[in-house]
Amino acid sequence: MRALLVVLLLLSGGGLIASLFVPKVRTVEVVGNHHYDEARVRELADVHEGDPFLWVTRRRVRDLANDPWVLRLEVLRRWPDAIRFALVERSPALTDGRTTWADDGTVLPDAGPSETAGLPRLEGWGTPRTTEALELLMLLRPFGPEVIQYSPEGFEILLTGTTLITSSADALREQWSAFVSNRGGRIAVYPWGVSKAHD
Repeated sequence: MRALLVVLLLLSGGGLIASLFVPKVRTVEVVGNHHYDEARVRELADVHEGDPFLWVTRRRVRDLANDPWVLRLEVLRRWPDAIRFALVERSPALTDGRTTWADDGTVLPDAGPSETAGLPRLEGWGTPRTTEALELLMLLRPFGPEVIQYSPEGFEILLTGTTLITSSADALREQWSAFVSNRGGRIAVYPWGVSKAHD
């Protein structure tokens, strides 16, 4: 029994050492990337041609998988020598000119001008209300939000053809149908109803 155990240990050790040399990665394919170019994806994954094929694991590519721009990552190994990284990246949703956020609140570092051009702008003072601003953005996206301004009292949101004032996302949800039917001009949403004034 002991001899069998020794043989098995020697075989597994030999297999482990052999896996460092064969098979080798010959091709690396990257799909779904927009923010990062292929070279940056490979750098984050730390996978290159000539690397041991069997050592390309989820743990090995964790820097890529955990990058804030990467929403989902699928690593496909095609025997004997091809690796394919399929990415779904987060998209910029809101910016204050310095910081850019995705819909889920993830801060997206190094968003370039082409990625932030045309995004709704977050402005305000007091305690930051970014999470609630993103909720409002998702609710109001069909109505063309341009600026979301916050203060301790609530939000003033510039939409296409409408300026909306609301104390919170919850207040807007409660009066959603009244808001939708009264769009245009200046609308204030309160927990008890909606008031409208034409500019």
